[in-house]
Amino acid sequence: MKKSEIRKHYFQDKYVIISPKRGQRPHITKVCTEDDSTKKDCFMCPGGKVKLIYELPDLKGGWLIRVIKNIYPALTLDNKYAYGKQEIIIESPYHNKEIHELPIEHIKKILDVYSERYESLKKVDKIRYVLVFKNEGGKAGESIDHAHSQVIALPMLPPLIREEILAIDDYTLKNKTCPYCDIIKDEKKSPRVAWEDKNIFALCPFASEYPYSVWFIPKRHVSSLFDMNQDEKHSLAEAMKHIIGKVESIGLSYNYFFHNSFDDCGHHMVLKLDPRPNVWAGVELGTGIIINSIPPEDAAKFYKGKSKSKKVAIGR
Repeated sequence: MKKSEIRKHYFQDKYVIISPKRGQRPHITKVCTEDDSTKKDCFMCPGGKVKLIYELPDLKGGWLIRVIKNIYPALTLDNKYAYGKQEIIIESPYHNKEIHELPIEHIKKILDVYSERYESLKKVDKIRYVLVFKNEGGKAGESIDHAHSQVIALPMLPPLIREEILAIDDYTLKNKTCPYCDIIKDEKKSPRVAWEDKNIFALCPFASEYPYSVWFIPKRHVSSLFDMNQDEKHSLAEAMKHIIGKVESIGLSYNYFFHNSFDDCGHHMVLKLDPRPNVWAGVELGTGIIINSIPPEDAAKFYKGKSKSKKVAIGR
């Protein structure tokens, strides 16, 4: 792709400008020089003082994964002015191991914990929406470098989620099909497929807002991570390990988040991963139209090992 293109989201009224000529060399956002598997001053490491919700034990008397209370929550269940709940999922006891460096079975157990916390928190009184997400790297909002994810339970339906729900409902009403099921069918032979097996379809979406963005879509129509079987979770863990490993190999911060179906309305669950090499500026903030310097077709080639990473525009 040599010329810029304005591209529209598959089923939402959202646009991006794919502009490959605006690339600059990517900045390395994370450098890990630690040799120790734990840090004495890290509260997420074994021995750290935490408000434990529960932990998944290992076979040696220790733990594999911990769920703890957020130490500095913005939302609490005892504050009627900022009602809600926040939790932290410590992904492993090892301070210097990121999620892609863990065995696939360990990543699958993390997915099991995500599922359990999602189901538990959505049953809390007056909670309307639960988001499981991860911030990795400084540009993605990470404040602690021990690998962890987060869960936030909100008393309202966020506008971004409401917008997507309405768009899905409009699409389904018009086409009598699920938009994400149709995306899998329509994109199956496209150059934007990043990874695939019998259970998971990983796609660099046509109108990617971020360089190297990936959507992980279960091929079976499931409404939440809780509805996925163990074989499907194994596939998702394998896909995450490969894709996140590639993102980490070029030093990019990233966010990922699970969009589960709202109020059991049967929408298709999707995991969205957005690397964060660039900073939104006047065009993005003033219009909501995003400029992306990496065509998703090039991103998919990178994930499949058919090309090297491209230059990424850092600013405007």
